[in-house]
Amino acid sequence: MVSRRNYLTIAMMFVILLFMFQFTGVMKEQLSEYESNEYADDTTTSFQRSDAFLAEQTSADACEVIYVGEAGGAEESVVKTWCSYRKRTFFCSSSLALLDSLQDDALQVLVVDGSKVTSEEEVAVLRREAQMGVTVIFATLPQSSVIREYRDLRELLGIRAVIADEIPLAGMHLFSGFLLGGEEIYEVTELGEEERQDMNPSVPWYTTGAGTKTYMVGTLSDETIEQTVDNEIRAQYAGMEEEAAKNSLLPAILWRNSVDTAKIFCVNGDYLADISAVGILDAMMGETYDYDIYPVINAQNLVIADLPTFVSENEEEMQKRYSQSAQAVYQEIVWPSLTSIASRTGAKMTCMMTPQFTYTDEEEPDGENVTYYLKRLKEEHAEAGLSADSMEGIPLSEKIKQDQTFWQTYAPSYRFLSLYADGVKSIGEKSALPAEIRTVALGSGASGQAVGYLNENVTLQPSTSSGIRHTFLDDFKVKCMETALGYSNITLDLYSVTYPEGDEDSWEKMSKKIAANLGTYWKAYEAFDATTLTESDVRIRRFLALDYKQQRAGNVITLSLEHREDAAWFLLRLHGEKVTEVAGGSFEEIEDGVYLILAEEDEVSVEVQTGETWQYQDGGKRGDGT
Repeated sequence: MVSRRNYLTIAMMFVILLFMFQFTGVMKEQLSEYESNEYADDTTTSFQRSDAFLAEQTSADACEVIYVGEAGGAEESVVKTWCSYRKRTFFCSSSLALLDSLQDDALQVLVVDGSKVTSEEEVAVLRREAQMGVTVIFATLPQSSVIREYRDLRELLGIRAVIADEIPLAGMHLFSGFLLGGEEIYEVTELGEEERQDMNPSVPWYTTGAGTKTYMVGTLSDETIEQTVDNEIRAQYAGMEEEAAKNSLLPAILWRNSVDTAKIFCVNGDYLADISAVGILDAMMGETYDYDIYPVINAQNLVIADLPTFVSENEEEMQKRYSQSAQAVYQEIVWPSLTSIASRTGAKMTCMMTPQFTYTDEEEPDGENVTYYLKRLKEEHAEAGLSADSMEGIPLSEKIKQDQTFWQTYAPSYRFLSLYADGVKSIGEKSALPAEIRTVALGSGASGQAVGYLNENVTLQPSTSSGIRHTFLDDFKVKCMETALGYSNITLDLYSVTYPEGDEDSWEKMSKKIAANLGTYWKAYEAFDATTLTESDVRIRRFLALDYKQQRAGNVITLSLEHREDAAWFLLRLHGEKVTEVAGGSFEEIEDGVYLILAEEDEVSVEVQTGETWQYQDGGKRGDGT
């Protein structure tokens, strides 16, 4: 039997516990300030497009990087963008003849469209530049017929043999140590992977010779090798083991040859035509010098686009699939799943909201749930943005006008600083953007766009992945962008949840894919910071405005920064050395020989040390240093 004294003690404890829980809930409500964007005041900068380092056309004599090819082409755009990111001067010429008239020795990197190389005289010009220490990059290769014809060209490229003018590939094999993220075999090996295979084109079949190092090869079926390789070629590999001979025969896709102290890089395909190729160029620089250091953005975004939760759209389909209204589906099914995914992966969400998709019907959005979502966003340290999408494709200015009435009523104090649009064209006129918008996130309809500025005041953040569909080529491009910028912008568009076209658009299947993909394909980049769009916006502005110089004396690499407003990040790639100390900042090793350097002062010193077992063998082959 419980005594009166014990009974009172127990009752008092329950009262205290009840008060504590109630008080915690009340204080959470009072202190959360859910009606405000927590990133609005903490992430400010005065940098605009006019402050950015832009690699505009300048005098060829003073240029560090020259592209020989047609102006306005995809490769020229990639090289120019890369120069802006790398803070290098740039010039474009349609002919190699320009090189004969250069008066200065500023040229460091020469990028060549292979179609501009058609004679022995032009091959001689390229060899001369290489012998002078210029790094030569073939953005595309000359025609296979030209390569067959000129032995000097084959020697310059490091090509041992031209086996076929065109061969269909089974896939690709990317070796480790070139792009961030490590080795990858892009070949269908399991049932169900067929839909991921988009890296099996037909390419000229070149094998590389001694003194080269190959970073990616095409893979072939045994049947293709058996049918194509003749006895004369087989005789060249007679002394090798069968598997080693087979590997040496595989078509080279990305490789490097050496001419004296200079490097010749070759791209067999159109991989330098996509903006992600800025990462390939950075990887090539890492293979050119004893060390390489360059600035990165350091931002990993997860954008949840088109979150329509304030009107019962497509009611019949929603009831058929989920037995609930669209509002209930998003609140009770989608949102808990999203927060779980973000929590497990460490991602930060930016939710791009639209009150409705349909503006021609009579149903008006209900803002009753706005407070609920703003509270949940605050708890998750997430951010809300605006969406420019609609079913009717009404002008952005009209959509924004109608939406602003809704937001002013139900979220009058919240500062929406980001906007989502499926493509650049859908953004429309500059005047349509709300005055407070700092950055525009682009969906999959804007492939090929570079991270940069939309106009003087607004930055552009293209999608780097849908998160749902992750093909082999998607994965390769992610590796490239992480290598170049330490940046990703995963865009999960929920429009298809509200207006599904098939069973694959069910949230159950979509959520499983996004959770699996985030936990698998981005795990290698966990050293980079998870950010919202507003956070990455300020990092992009500072990255584009930053300028720097670097030099090395003994074991110390010194960075001198200009226009540094706050923290800045760099990737340092070493060969046979490791970082031991950083003055003026800090460091983290993100994979073997690659370090993320945080610069907190204008002068940063990085001390490196040669490890006892660290060796870098120049002139290796097949990515294995042999």
